[in-house]
Amino acid sequence: MQIDLSEVVRMATAGALVAAGAVPVGLVAHALRPRGEPLLPRWKPFPVPWSGFEVAVTFLAVVAVIPITTLQVLDSGGFFQFVYGDGFPPLSAKDVPADQKAEASTLRGLWAGLFALPIVLGALALVRYSLHARWRPAANGSVPNKVALAVAAWLLVTPAVLLLNAVVNAVAVALGAPPEAHSLTKLGQRPLLDQALLVLGACVIAPVSEEVLFRGIILWWSTGRIRFPGLGVTPVTGMRPWLVLLVAGLFSAAAAAADEKWQPVAFAAVLVVGLAVLYRVTRTGARRARAVYATAAFFALVHPTWPNPIALFALGLALGYLAARTNGLLVPVLVHALFNAVSVVYVLRG
Repeated sequence: MQIDLSEVVRMATAGALVAAGAVPVGLVAHALRPRGEPLLPRWKPFPVPWSGFEVAVTFLAVVAVIPITTLQVLDSGGFFQFVYGDGFPPLSAKDVPADQKAEASTLRGLWAGLFALPIVLGALALVRYSLHARWRPAANGSVPNKVALAVAAWLLVTPAVLLLNAVVNAVAVALGAPPEAHSLTKLGQRPLLDQALLVLGACVIAPVSEEVLFRGIILWWSTGRIRFPGLGVTPVTGMRPWLVLLVAGLFSAAAAAADEKWQPVAFAAVLVVGLAVLYRVTRTGARRARAVYATAAFFALVHPTWPNPIALFALGLALGYLAARTNGLLVPVLVHALFNAVSVVYVLRG
């Protein structure tokens, strides 16, 4: 097993460039936080009122219905031909070369995500204030403190996750199964418009949409505590992390079957064993720990480029912990965005 040191140096350089912008902001935020406020806030309960049915409908809407509908509207309206010219293949095009087809699919996905994000956020806000108007999240920390915490957490989490990813990639190469190239890596040589689209997609659209879904909706529902006084945790609500992991496993199996890959299914099986162990050993904070684990597994398994899900599971654990500790999404969104920014800088520098 041998790690490509040149790649490590390039990634470390990209991380240093991102840190050059993030660390001063974190220091200013740290200076502006209320005097005496701890960087890591104390644990507080965070009961939520949404049901499993609402979670399922929201997941389908955010992951499939709204993005696919947006993509269809953009394609049928000639948006891509307007931006890229008549040579850009529409969705219905046949006999398109594989490389051109993959590049077009990546660009369509980024544009659809850009237009779908405000629709998703608006729909979620409408549902939230229509169905749960009286619910108020429990505040846990000031905004400056959360920004400072996000930068500090990113400085700790990012090197560990990237190192894990490098080791996993080296093992994959040693086993004769080199890592798959991420579709976004090819955008570094595209025109400036597409590079800007890459930055928005990786540093804004993905962090916001994924954190809202995984850490903002599924995580808190998975904790298994019912909002109404006296109901607490029942055997049914206590099994919610298993349900989340089951859906993640089915999602992974379907994607693996389509791409004829066995590794994601094997990884999902390992994650199932891990959750079983967690149920046996956790006592204090068990609900949060299981929910964080299950949603991190779901977050990892929906990313199809293998073996990235292994490192992304570790990232998901950190993001889930931060969401649970702060009772909110600002910190995980910022950490997620800064983490992705390192890869974006890496790609754009070539």
